Amino acid sequence: MMSIYKNPFLLCTLALFVLVSCGDKAKKDSNNIKTVPVYKVTLKDTIVSSKFVADVHAKNNVEIHVRIPGLLDKVYVSEGQKVKKGQILFKISDVELQIQLLKAEAIYKSAKADLRIATVELEQAQTLFNKKVIADKELELSKAKHEAASAKVAHAVAEKKAINQQISFTTIRAPFDGTVDRIPFKEGSLIENGSLLTTVSQLDDVYAYFSIPENTYFQMMEDKTLNTQGDIKLILPNGLVYDQKGELRTADGEIDRETGSIQYKAKFHNPQGFIKHGTSGKLIISEPKTNAILIPQKAVFSIQDKQYVFVVKKDGVVKMTNVTIETTLDDVYILNEGLKRDDLIVEEGTQSLRDGDKINIKQM
Repeated sequence: MMSIYKNPFLLCTLALFVLVSCGDKAKKDSNNIKTVPVYKVTLKDTIVSSKFVADVHAKNNVEIHVRIPGLLDKVYVSEGQKVKKGQILFKISDVELQIQLLKAEAIYKSAKADLRIATVELEQAQTLFNKKVIADKELELSKAKHEAASAKVAHAVAEKKAINQQISFTTIRAPFDGTVDRIPFKEGSLIENGSLLTTVSQLDDVYAYFSIPENTYFQMMEDKTLNTQGDIKLILPNGLVYDQKGELRTADGEIDRETGSIQYKAKFHNPQGFIKHGTSGKLIISEPKTNAILIPQKAVFSIQDKQYVFVVKKDGVVKMTNVTIETTLDDVYILNEGLKRDDLIVEEGTQSLRDGDKINIKQM
């Protein structure tokens, strides 16, 4: 058999075949390298915002109930009227109570007269007893009569006070400066004890109550995004942003075990009474954050409840890297850890890559 080393033609043909085969393999490998867009990590100043559903309550909101039945004699205010503390709102007829007071006054005067008589009798009995004219039993009897007369006076005084208190209940006054709500009864209506006459709301300040889930609360406390210095805005039901800035206040001192949340409230000045008690809305609590690492959400993928990105090394090889997300903005994540400034990551197309793949960078 002839050796290929002795046949120059065969040797050249074999070399040419090897070169062509290697070239085809290199071309094939080059065609398999994916071209994907990348994102260069930078540090940016941003605003971190959290949104919450809120229920708005007046600073004070008190239901005015009747404390004594009777005819509604006079209504001094109208619905929606602003009133001052102590201003008369309603008057219940007190004619019968005034008659009872006259009777109680007469009983009181009679009891006082009886007490004076008993006092004189006791003084006389004491004098006679001192002179040994009467026995001690007669003195004790005079003392008992005097005590009974004193008790009747005390009872009459209590009756007068009770009736006077009932009469005072017939005049209903505003408990504070506020606005009168709906008035269901008209003058001349027969009012039962406990009936709701109206509600008075103090609207110079309002409080927007909202609940924060337990895990969110602790995360916000750790990130210091839940403090009194944050920018708090109230979004009204029509989508408008209320023009007054809110001030954060605590509402509850403990976690609600049933809901797993803690309640807070934000105070808003309401000088024109524009916001009413019972209004619903949304709160946006914003806090500036400096030197934050922001990356596109589409660059992140999850495996078993952990988040990863593909970091691109200098040789174009991607490395799957775990990242910790601090919070979410519109279409980006703010990271706690996992990346640093100038890191290059795959921006999209992560689903087609594997750890250790080599990529071409898509020119943007």
